[in-house]
Amino acid sequence: RAGERLHLSQPSVSAALGRLRELFKDPLFIRDRQRMRPTETADHLFPVIEAALTDLDGLITSERDFSPATEQRHFEIAANDYFEVLILPALASVLREQAPGITLQVRRLSQDMSEAGIMSGTTDLAFGRQVDPPDNLVVREVILEGIECLVGNEHPLLERLKGNGQMTRDDFERYAHVLIQPHTRLKSGIFKQLESQNLKRKVALAVTYFMAVPALLEGSSLIASLPTGLCQHFRRQFAVTPVAPPVAFDAFPFHLSWHHRYQKDPAHRWLREQIIACCLPLSVQGELT
Repeated sequence: RAGERLHLSQPSVSAALGRLRELFKDPLFIRDRQRMRPTETADHLFPVIEAALTDLDGLITSERDFSPATEQRHFEIAANDYFEVLILPALASVLREQAPGITLQVRRLSQDMSEAGIMSGTTDLAFGRQVDPPDNLVVREVILEGIECLVGNEHPLLERLKGNGQMTRDDFERYAHVLIQPHTRLKSGIFKQLESQNLKRKVALAVTYFMAVPALLEGSSLIASLPTGLCQHFRRQFAVTPVAPPVAFDAFPFHLSWHHRYQKDPAHRWLREQIIACCLPLSVQGELT
């Protein structure tokens, strides 16, 4: 696997590792069960070598001529289905019109950023909520989202809304909920807000994708708490109705993140700018600083 990533044969990788071991008088990597783990010396060397390679990579890529119309490049983005539903369609349209040679692959965003390839830079971009990101990531807030409740069009609580269209606390706690459990830390923010408001939620179903929710709500008495943008999107596609929650939830951010080595890459920078432009209409504030 290491040879494939380095575009070298396995004997060449082994020979290079042998020379490094001799140079540093250290094994650098030792086998632990089924994995090779770095030694203490390798851990100390990593940030120094990474910084040097990042600077060199940035110098090379920043000098490249770039034109969206002629660029031939493949990008990988780690993201959740919020990105796929609300942002990717607009982004795909931009690519078709302005950069037909740029292709994208969207991968599921994992809680483990090393597993998703973000920390190593093998994945070009990550879209989602970042909490305490590592120092080698550049993080930009691109959306500040609100939270609304979503119910089926025949839900009985729709007959008991307050004058301002808000759901009552009793109804929020009485009816069962669909819980969305993304592979990121987005869920922790909603959980903390429920606790701070002393608001209880009876969970009947837990799913991992936002897109699974609307079909579960149609014709049922379930409630879901979702980003406002998704609630408005689903109301146009399914027999569901957005409802204001019984208490005001704080808005929460979505971030666009990338490895520092791509900071000056002109093609990468262009793609980031297009994603940010696609995100702007979704922010509750309408603009981002």
